Amino acid sequence: MENAIYWHGRQVGIECDGQILWFTSAPNEAIDAYSSQPPTAGKPAPGGDSQMARNLLKVAR
Repeated sequence: MENAIYWHGRQVGIECDGQILWFTSAPNEAIDAYSSQPPTAGKPAPGGDSQMARNLLKVAR
């Protein structure tokens, strides 16, 4: 099941199966805030997804 990720009332990404897919319009503050949360119990923390998201965000801009 997919869940919308909101930041200050605006949808900035989609979470599915513990992975967050960030929209290119997502601010770095939102990515940093969600990346600093501890992993969900029972699910491994994604390796470099937050760094890849930042890189994709920079490329998209």
